[in-house]
Amino acid sequence: MLNTYYEEEIYGFLYREYGDLGEPSTLLVSLPDVGLVGSIAGAHIVRELGMKDVVGIDSYSAFPPVAVIQGGEPKHPLRIYSDGRISVLLTDIPIPPPVVIPLARSIVEWSMRRGIRTIIGVTGLGNPARLELEKPSIYYLATSKRAEEQLTGIDGIKKMGDGILVGPMAIILKESARLRLNMLMLMADSYIDIPDPEAAARIVEALSKILDIRVGVEKLMKEAELIKLRYKELMKETRNMMAKMGKGYEYRAPLLYT
Repeated sequence: MLNTYYEEEIYGFLYREYGDLGEPSTLLVSLPDVGLVGSIAGAHIVRELGMKDVVGIDSYSAFPPVAVIQGGEPKHPLRIYSDGRISVLLTDIPIPPPVVIPLARSIVEWSMRRGIRTIIGVTGLGNPARLELEKPSIYYLATSKRAEEQLTGIDGIKKMGDGILVGPMAIILKESARLRLNMLMLMADSYIDIPDPEAAARIVEALSKILDIRVGVEKLMKEAELIKLRYKELMKETRNMMAKMGKGYEYRAPLLYT
């Protein structure tokens, strides 16, 4: 059973700390989105680094009545894993549209209260021509010069130009900018509604350099087909949620009025 060390409510979400969070400087946010790129990349990093979940996030009014069972123990639907230096936010459920804004705001607020210096958001960027790409490209957005400086000396990551973002990452990006919290957002070319472990592998390679961690992608690539099957249902559920929150806006250029 989980023994709570500390808990607090932020924007209607209960954050329960039941393990040693340490003093992480970075929070990696990996939520279900296009191609489940963030979910796959985050889970791979947690597994390879042997991280333990130390914080649970829940809301009986906002989330479905879900209890995740791992190793015979109940877990929260959203969990934060940590090795003391880096923390990773993962979830086993798609985020319902009405929950997106308050949850995203609570994540940013919690990060600031815990002294997190940088949030790194990872997701897929739906590309209709993904099948034709030999290697997915990676794009970034940053809310500050300090966040952008983490890419110094790392080749092959392009700054995103014009576009529209929809979903939790869009709110986390805006809230981080508003509150002057460093945020770096990484996006890889991805299939829109198929789990894309290859795109996730590209993100992991970039994060290994940015965070100075040793996480290989050989196992991820070797298990690519198994991962696609394992994440099939979550992708289906996430696709339905994305449609409800207007995800289709991402696939057209913004209008510029002059």
